[in-house]
Amino acid sequence: MRWMRCGGRRRRRLLSVVARDSKMADTKGGLFAKTVQKHAGRAKEKILQNLGKADRTIDDVFDEYDANFTRQQTNANRLHKEVSNYLRCCRALHGASKGLYETLIEVYEPEWVGHELLYAQAQNSDMLWTDFCHKLQDQTLTPLTAYQQQFPELRKKIDKRGRKLVDYDSQRHQLENLQRASRRDEYKIARARDALETARTTYEVLNKELYEELPALYDQRIPNVASHLQTLYAAEATVMAEFSKVAKEVEAIADKLTKECAKGTYKVKRTAAPRPLSSVEASSPQNTTNSPSIRPTISAPVAQNKEETGRPYEEIEFEDKKVNGNVSQPARTNGEVLSTKIPQGATTEGLPPGVLYRVRATYKYTREDVDEISFEVGEIINVVEYEDPEEQEEGWLTGVKESTNEKGLFPANFTRPM
Repeated sequence: MRWMRCGGRRRRRLLSVVARDSKMADTKGGLFAKTVQKHAGRAKEKILQNLGKADRTIDDVFDEYDANFTRQQTNANRLHKEVSNYLRCCRALHGASKGLYETLIEVYEPEWVGHELLYAQAQNSDMLWTDFCHKLQDQTLTPLTAYQQQFPELRKKIDKRGRKLVDYDSQRHQLENLQRASRRDEYKIARARDALETARTTYEVLNKELYEELPALYDQRIPNVASHLQTLYAAEATVMAEFSKVAKEVEAIADKLTKECAKGTYKVKRTAAPRPLSSVEASSPQNTTNSPSIRPTISAPVAQNKEETGRPYEEIEFEDKKVNGNVSQPARTNGEVLSTKIPQGATTEGLPPGVLYRVRATYKYTREDVDEISFEVGEIINVVEYEDPEEQEEGWLTGVKESTNEKGLFPANFTRPM
């Protein structure tokens, strides 16, 4: 008996669960069917209204509110998009500016004037860009995002109001059809009146709320746009003024460097003339006599019993020599003492004005600086005085090529006086 009582309780509990699940299924099915029926009724009502077979409730004031809202939402989305793009470009420009300053600091040698100042200005530029991007994010883009997020919820509410208005028109048309029927059914008419009153109440609640919210939101557009413009361009004006100061400081550093360079502070001094490289030909005895004092290493054997009949020009002494027991006097032109000394054996007569003496190129030379000249073997060069005697360098002369009238420096040991 006890086993039978336990079994009975289990059966009752199982039946209760089955009944509850069946009721929930019926409820869900009923809700689904009701939702489908509601959507079908709305679609039918819209089709009839579009075809002109059913009238619709028109609210011109709300239609104007809706058009203003749509335009305001579009403008807010565009403004948010462009400010976001502007911020991305500023961050990219920040990265480009930082990379440029890093390269400048690497290129700008430590011994140049203003190296530490340039590093300080690079740090200032980086801090200015960082502060500007933070201000754009916190003071402009974040408030604009909050302003933009109001529109989606209101758009849902406007759409819901439109659906409730269609339901109201549909219930109104159903009641009118029942009232015009030849056989009046008071029960159906009463139910249609209740449904119409419910639809009207739901619609009017939403409509009243939107009548208050939409104009208030539309009035916010002016202070919002003004606030965003003010914060954006105030930050930009500040950072541009600071960037102008940084640019002027960097320009001043560059000016100082230019002046120091013009003074010759960083100019590399020439300590010696370059040595020419020449090949040795066994069949030409002149190659062993006219070659420079330092020759390149040659694998072929060279005869050691050949006596050199000449010597490179670099070994010609320019110091004062005793001639016939007297010390030779410095070279003069129009009574002025010359800093460029004339070697012995050089002809100084019958030369154009300003020419000290003439030399002939014994080796080819290609210039290595802008103030030098290039020449081929055999070309004639008129040696002239240095423009600034203090800049005269040992082993170098200033001359003018007769073939091209080109003037510049050239190594003396590549030539021989005539």
